[in-house]
Amino acid sequence: MCGRFVQTSTAERLALRFDAVDTTEGRLEPRHNVAPSTPVPALIRSDSRRLGLLRWGFVPSWARGPDSGPRPINARSEGAADSRLFGPALSRRRCIVPIDGWYEWSDEDGARQPWLLRPVSEGPVSVAALWSTWRAADAAPDAAPLATVALLTTAARGHAATVHDRMPLTVPDELLDDWLDASVREGSGLLGALRDSVPDVTVTRVSRRVNDVRNDDPELLVAVEA
Repeated sequence: MCGRFVQTSTAERLALRFDAVDTTEGRLEPRHNVAPSTPVPALIRSDSRRLGLLRWGFVPSWARGPDSGPRPINARSEGAADSRLFGPALSRRRCIVPIDGWYEWSDEDGARQPWLLRPVSEGPVSVAALWSTWRAADAAPDAAPLATVALLTTAARGHAATVHDRMPLTVPDELLDDWLDASVREGSGLLGALRDSVPDVTVTRVSRRVNDVRNDDPELLVAVEA
């Protein structure tokens, strides 16, 4: 969890929803089958909230290269604070990734059956995430660094637990400012508060076309019969 998700909200909607400056420059398009290693929308706060794009798959600043070593797409919230990989980001580089749903799979007669999980409440949910930047040692001074992100997960509850034991860790609106504020260094304390606010979801059986990342259309969200 979570290896694919749905992100159909426009940049304009997200910027309005989170009172953020849109820096996506028209590059954010609705996606129904977002896969790792692709750019995903993320909200980061510097002097103000900014909506931008980060590559999904965490590359720490000390990595030898952007494609060497593991590039985790998720981070278990229970161990993030003590992790050499995620601990520094939890203290200083927290963000959120807004999503409109995500997929999980069950095994049915040896085949992978996808399920769509969506929050009961309308609109995107704010998934707690950690970001990092990587820059080559020989990069030009004005070269933009590679910015990447990993989603935080927690133990599944409610209907989500019927298909998987993990789910995205979400940030309620009342904790957004603290979560995004880099001056708040007690990331582990914030995690505890987030685990108490897991939203309930609906679970829908969907087409096995989801299994192929090349398929990305609204039909993927339609319920199918067993």
